[in-house]
Amino acid sequence: MKNVSAKYVVSALFVGLCVFAGCGDSSELPAAPNAGVASSSSVAEPISQPVENQSSSSENVFNPVSSSSVQVIPENPASSSSFDVALSSSSAGVVQPGQEFYTFETTPGALALTPDADGFYDAGDVYKAVPKTSKIAFVLRHSKREKQNTGKQSTLTPIGVQMAQTLGTKLVGDEQFYYASTDFVRTRATCENIALGRGETGVEVVTWDEGIYGSYFLTVPSDTLDALVAKRGGNPRYIAQYAYGVPYTNNYVAARIPAYFHDFFQRGNQFVNEVVVANMPNWKRVSVLVSHDMLVAPLIILVSKRTIDLKVYENDNHWVNYLSGIAVIVDEAGVVTALPVRGDTVGWMRPVDEIDEGV
Repeated sequence: MKNVSAKYVVSALFVGLCVFAGCGDSSELPAAPNAGVASSSSVAEPISQPVENQSSSSENVFNPVSSSSVQVIPENPASSSSFDVALSSSSAGVVQPGQEFYTFETTPGALALTPDADGFYDAGDVYKAVPKTSKIAFVLRHSKREKQNTGKQSTLTPIGVQMAQTLGTKLVGDEQFYYASTDFVRTRATCENIALGRGETGVEVVTWDEGIYGSYFLTVPSDTLDALVAKRGGNPRYIAQYAYGVPYTNNYVAARIPAYFHDFFQRGNQFVNEVVVANMPNWKRVSVLVSHDMLVAPLIILVSKRTIDLKVYENDNHWVNYLSGIAVIVDEAGVVTALPVRGDTVGWMRPVDEIDEGV
């Protein structure tokens, strides 16, 4: 199976035995520094947008925000030019050829980094290659969660705990990170276990639904999208088609769904610049922001210039793997770079091959 490395199975058995022996309860958050603590009292609040239509019933966190209502005043921005997002008046939905634009770099430049065969950069390699004079923000999908439970209280599986901790070992350094997640058990637990793998203690995970909610690219609540596509291929299929600019083959969906999405390139550039870069002065040098596949998959497709295969609608059935996402880097000259990254050994997964751990 391509989506979860075999090495985690043995580790998962150990974690499972630990739970059985009393080291933890699988119905609660995995053991981690400051487990369950959510506070922003000791760190500056990120610039955010208001939360609307919060849903806890699905994998996707949907809180639509109109791009016209977003007002962000950067504090000490690294580069004022990086915030000049071209706000077009084009209609929402599938982006036509020629509408593509980028306000950031999409190659590693002078950094000694090489992508893997699938186009992803290893998150640990990125951390080690970026000089201490630059800032990094990792925006990642949460680690492996219960297969049959995608609700707000869904926990990480034993494999998911081990995956997050293993990623933490790749990010070991002499500094503390800033952590933020959506208000979901699995996203918070992912942050906590990455920190545990790094050897960090006493970390706080800031709840930041307003900035990194799963529905950032959508103009509608999750229930509206679900009602349209649940029996016609599901959310991932149509979000992938939207991000790749592929025509919708289902006529019923094609007539309705374009208005459900923001302009892809406008919204993606806005996320990098206004949600991430504008807030970096308020965070530590390295930040880890954990969200959901419906935010992370379009971001990966965006920063890879649509070259990475997350085309879940095709026969290969590729989708974004757990702990994959993007790294946003701002160097001392204010140059912004965004790269697709993976926290596991492979950046994509096949949902149909996913192991059901019975958790």
